[in-house]
Amino acid sequence: MDPNQPSEPANDPLQNINNPLKVMQQGERVLCEIRRHPVGIWGVYGIVAIIIIAAIAAVVIAPNYISGITQSTKAALALGAVIVAAISLLYTYVAHVVYSGNRWILTSDSLTQITQVGLFRKQSSQLSLANLEDVTVDQNGLFQSMVGYGTLKVETAGEHSKFTFVFCPNPNKYAKEIIAAHEAYIAENPEEMHTTNRPLANTSSFNQSYAQPMPQQAPVGQQYQQSYDPTQQYAQPQYQQPQQQPPYQQPQATPYTEPPEAPNGPGQQS
Repeated sequence: MDPNQPSEPANDPLQNINNPLKVMQQGERVLCEIRRHPVGIWGVYGIVAIIIIAAIAAVVIAPNYISGITQSTKAALALGAVIVAAISLLYTYVAHVVYSGNRWILTSDSLTQITQVGLFRKQSSQLSLANLEDVTVDQNGLFQSMVGYGTLKVETAGEHSKFTFVFCPNPNKYAKEIIAAHEAYIAENPEEMHTTNRPLANTSSFNQSYAQPMPQQAPVGQQYQQSYDPTQQYAQPQYQQPQQQPPYQQPQATPYTEPPEAPNGPGQQS
């Protein structure tokens, strides 16, 4: 551990959180763990409670309204009620494990998203705080604002464009903690802004490589100044008005004259 880093209490429960992608760096510490608000599973609890109450009521009340019911029938009803209650409780347990297994773990270096897909299946993904681009809180409706939950979204610069956490309790509080952790990480590791896959890093290296003139060749600006003549470029010929043509004159008709008669020569008849 770095002696300059503040030491964490030995009994801090946050440092003992189970993180499947835990690769703790020097000085890294867990800041918080985000679990889903219980409002998202209240509906499952309510439906299962109604089913169990209905099964118990069927066993207790049905013999009073059915005449001639035997002991074997009562035992069958009781066994059916027990089976229905057991299946309902098992379903509730599986739903609770899957629902509560979805969580986020925020450390001073990264954010880990754990998605519980099934009872024996989960998916985990992690992003560095240097790749964090945007944090969004979505609280839709009066009920979400009153109960205090919403949807927390984190956009990244990696392949996974967005982390989404539904039924997040007090999403504004955790959004502030994520933003504060990101700013603290950038302040402690300013070189990460140049090593991450950000468009600005590629743009700066491109400008630096093409800013120098090519060898054995005059700079482009100098060649342009030698060949550029503003007087020649913008000089325009003066406008000359076209000369007017004379009006059209119709040629005069030449009068017709008969050719003179030839004289009578010798041997010609007159």
